[in-house]
Amino acid sequence: MKKLWMISMIALVAVCSAIASGFVAVPEVGAVYGAGNSTISVSGTGVLEAEPDQVTVYLGVETQSRNVTDAVEQNSMKMDAVIAALQGLGVPKDLIESSYFSIYPLKDYERPGEELIGYQVTNEIVVELHDLGRVGETIDAAVLAGANRVTGIEFGLTDEREQTLRHDALSEACADARQKADTIAGATGLKILGVSTVREGGVYVYPYRGSDFKEYSMVSSTPMPVVPTPIEPKDIVVTATVEIVYTCL
Repeated sequence: MKKLWMISMIALVAVCSAIASGFVAVPEVGAVYGAGNSTISVSGTGVLEAEPDQVTVYLGVETQSRNVTDAVEQNSMKMDAVIAALQGLGVPKDLIESSYFSIYPLKDYERPGEELIGYQVTNEIVVELHDLGRVGETIDAAVLAGANRVTGIEFGLTDEREQTLRHDALSEACADARQKADTIAGATGLKILGVSTVREGGVYVYPYRGSDFKEYSMVSSTPMPVVPTPIEPKDIVVTATVEIVYTCL
């Protein structure tokens, strides 16, 4: 029995020694890892401005009549004339799309029972143009043909150009992050070894929207001016952000 107890104690001491030696070895591994464990975390931003190469114009026709059929017919006739005028300027049919149509009952809320006094029909279209110099001319032709709603214009980019600018903005954001990291490393005596992680914060394209066209949002019997309405485009802003972690010594 005593012999068995002695063997057990020897075995226990051996196990404890093995565990202890394992704990001693851990700091050596950690020290090796810790030699390159310093990091610099930075964010980078890229901002680009570019001239638009397409514009979207929002046009509409609004008619009212006591009879719903008459309101719809009048609206259809005017919208057909607007589309014909646009095509006469060379706007392809596939760049003219319907965006909204509604029939709204008009009531006199000051009378008992809210008496129905007529109907309002609204039909709106979206027109895409690639010749930015003809925006004013296009609006004037549409209004002269019967459009009495110009709810806005939006200057933007074609898909191909937008994709190129997105990539360029990301490259600028990465360069901005690296410049910040180099500055921090130089100020703290660190040496950048490489990139540990990269996360894209997002890429955003901000088109220019104009919507102050109240002078067109009514029926007017006055003749349109000989000189096209001046519409001045503004640059499109593309921004990108990244977050990068660099490993250092």
